[in-house]
This record gives sequence, structure tokens and C-alpha cells, in this order.
Amino acid sequence: MSRFVCDVCGKEIAVHEGILTWARDEETLSNFMLTHQNSPERKCQPKENNRYKDLYTLTMINGYMEFINYLVDRWESGFYLKDVESLKKVLEQLNLHMHEKLILLTEDE
Repeated sequence: MSRFVCDVCGKEIAVHEGILTWARDEETLSNFMLTHQNSPERKCQPKENNRYKDLYTLTMINGYMEFINYLVDRWESGFYLKDVESLKKVLEQLNLHMHEKLILLTEDE
């Protein structure tokens, strides 16, 4: 199965330990980062990011689609991406996970 890698420490993230954070201001979305949730052992969440979604939720179809809808709604409201590459990097990891999930569901037993 695909692995999630922390954008801060570079170590693997278990689905239940991960979080997607990003910064939102008056008109921009930026600094999308997939990291470990802060815990006594790790402090990977960027302090400057003021929005988040749990990785566990994003790995489910409904949670993934909610996030995509959030992005589309913001763009319709006039927001723009300040850092496209950070979003692409996060979506690449999520898309690989979703693709592998679908393959597992459709394989013959």
C-alpha cells in the first residue's frame, strides 16, 4: 500500500497520525503540508497554517471529495493559490493512495 511521507521530518506517516494543513488569508490558499499531528514525540505541524483536515478523513472517498469541493468553492469565491506546488505534492500522495484503494476493491479474489 502507498505510504504517506511527512513534509517536515521526512518520515512515514500512519494514516491515523497524519494531518493536512494549509494557510488561508483574505484571498489566498497556500503552504499545503502533509505532516504528523503534533504530539509529545513530534512537532511537525506548521504554526503558520490556520486550516487543517485529518489524513484519516482524506483517505476516504467522502473526505477526499469534501476537500476537493472546499478548493473549488474557494476558487469560485475568488481565492487563488499562492503555492501551487505544495498542493500538487499533497494531491499526488492522496491520489496514489486512492488509486491503490480502488485497485484493491476491484481485484478478483
